Amino acid sequence: MPVICQGIEMYNIRTTLKAVAVEAIVMGESVYIHTDGLAYVVDDGKSDVCHGWALKDTALGEMVTIVTQCRMIVDTTQTIGARLYTGAVSGGSPPSTTLSATGVVVGYAVTATRIYCNVPTPAADG
Repeated sequence: MPVICQGIEMYNIRTTLKAVAVEAIVMGESVYIHTDGLAYVVDDGKSDVCHGWALKDTALGEMVTIVTQCRMIVDTTQTIGARLYTGAVSGGSPPSTTLSATGVVVGYAVTATRIYCNVPTPAADG
């Protein structure tokens, strides 16, 4: 079951990316830009790369703004101080400490409902 993002509290506009969404992407979901230049969600089909998180809900074919560093509010209780993983959740998900050790490490939980996300460099195996 995916974690739900309830809001992005802070991000750096200077480090955002933009790409056309090849599928519907929900706010806070981990995304990557494929070799075709299009944005996809990180999910059970590909969980070894992460370029950031969707700033807002985006429909297929629209430009998605991808934040590369942010603080995010999530609905699922997190383990404070634990690593965040992108996960391999069907359909995508925001990162979480509850997704076990699957995917890319992208930050840590600051509180039980607030997480700090930062794209790793390099952005994993892509």
